[in-house]
Amino acid sequence: MTPSVAIAVSGLGRIRRGSETWATDLAEALHRRGEPVRVSGSAAVPTQAPLTRLWAVSRTSPLIRWLSPRHRYLIEQRTFTRSLIRQLRRDPPAIVHLTDPQVAWWVRQAFRGQGPAVFYMDGLMLGPDWNWRFDHVQVLAPEYLRAAQEAGRETDGWRVIPHFIEPSQFQATGDRRADRARYAGDVPPTTPVVLAVGDFARGSSKRLHFIVGEIARIPVERRPHLLLVGNATPSEHQEMIRFAEGHLGAGVRLHASLPRTEMAAIYRAADLFVHAALKEPFGIVLLEAMATGLPVIGHRFPVTAWIIGDGGVTGDLSEEGQLANLLMPLAADAERIRTLGAQARRRVGEHFSTAAVLPLYQEAYAEIAGAGK
Repeated sequence: MTPSVAIAVSGLGRIRRGSETWATDLAEALHRRGEPVRVSGSAAVPTQAPLTRLWAVSRTSPLIRWLSPRHRYLIEQRTFTRSLIRQLRRDPPAIVHLTDPQVAWWVRQAFRGQGPAVFYMDGLMLGPDWNWRFDHVQVLAPEYLRAAQEAGRETDGWRVIPHFIEPSQFQATGDRRADRARYAGDVPPTTPVVLAVGDFARGSSKRLHFIVGEIARIPVERRPHLLLVGNATPSEHQEMIRFAEGHLGAGVRLHASLPRTEMAAIYRAADLFVHAALKEPFGIVLLEAMATGLPVIGHRFPVTAWIIGDGGVTGDLSEEGQLANLLMPLAADAERIRTLGAQARRRVGEHFSTAAVLPLYQEAYAEIAGAGK
């Protein structure tokens, strides 16, 4: 019998980041296959899976905006955990799948030796020094398992399960010319469009300001058009407009805080995808871009390089000038763009699609539930 699973994320419905996307996508995929799953968050989200809203003080609440981001997140986790524990006691599943670190730890403490098994997904790269607290751990790439083993940590309860997407949602079936005109503007057909996605805030790990500077290094006659899409407050949006247009003039177009439903069309508007983060847990945007057939240029961080594989190129993007040097020849080679794009699309289907990854979750749930008997 398939074990029942509760997936819970404190910011679900209020925050847009990888963890919330992970929770809703996983719950939807399991629900479509008839698995007994429910998802819990602090606000409503559009999903076909059974959803429970739990009371919590959001980290975005004006009541606590004077606190540091770390303390706001801790308050959100603490208040969410109290609501979640009450729900789990009323209607206990076999497994509760969590990614907020303190939520996972407090729930484990509340149900130690009884109640649901805690399956912790390390989506923040906290690593073995935190993960050893849990019997069942999900890491998103082989690199994290290797690093833990090299550190001498016990990893018998660890499982490598990457993020996944449904590739059909990002297939290039729409009108790419119309999408290009709508999102990139009046760009000549021979000028490639480079897309970058991330927070507009200066200092963000996505390093969009760095990307703007690297594009500006390329001679104007060879320069691709840049399309920037991401989350931003109104002030962050205006600051990025001033910065990007100051460097690139009319050669850049920006879109802030678009709904996720528009992202497939955004990817179709581009020819290449650039990801300049030096280190991050995974990067679902890489999968979305690759599924659309966009070659990716990324940093040579082991996890990023593993995701990209033969679907793009990597280099040391910590050095100024390296991104420009990688981008110039690729942007000018339409045949190589097509080849890498086809390889990127194939790689997502083989390694990061719902069909490839969901069985890993189902196998893990069965093993965890069996271990508790």
